[in-house]
Amino acid sequence: MDLRVKRTQKNIKDAFYQLRKKKGLEKISVKELSELAMINKATFYLHYHDVYDLSAKLENELITQMIDELREIKLQNGADEVLRFSEALRKSIISHLDEIDILFSGYSNNHFINHLEDRLKEYIFTTFKHIKNDEETNVILTFFIQGSYHTHIRNRTISPDILEKATSQLFSRLIGGL
Repeated sequence: MDLRVKRTQKNIKDAFYQLRKKKGLEKISVKELSELAMINKATFYLHYHDVYDLSAKLENELITQMIDELREIKLQNGADEVLRFSEALRKSIISHLDEIDILFSGYSNNHFINHLEDRLKEYIFTTFKHIKNDEETNVILTFFIQGSYHTHIRNRTISPDILEKATSQLFSRLIGGL
């Protein structure tokens, strides 16, 4: 990709994040975003249909990045791998909290975790095809993914070490019961 295109896209993304920190997505105009990114509106439209398209692409990039981080954990049968996967998921959520907050603030918050859950399950089911239609496993995965996320979002003032210890104990007990 051309260096100028990369720089333009970075400027657009940076401007979007700056504006999104201050206001809801529906209040961001292409004109305002383009001025902040120091580009003209036509340049913005070469890359994105509108601010909703830009937001959706940034959301997908973030979720893809998080899943790529989790791919380093080789999913195999066994409690140890599941625990490592749960720890990696928690660390990924923590390391991306600022981006998550900006992109998915307000009503969009549930959109993010639902989207992440869908993509994680898709990834897990490509490895373990035999559990895809197992309803109990689907419930456990939902609890695991949604629970990890909401635990960190709602308990930000608690030390990350304490959160990690508590959730590790919970998941160890959960996995031990399987």
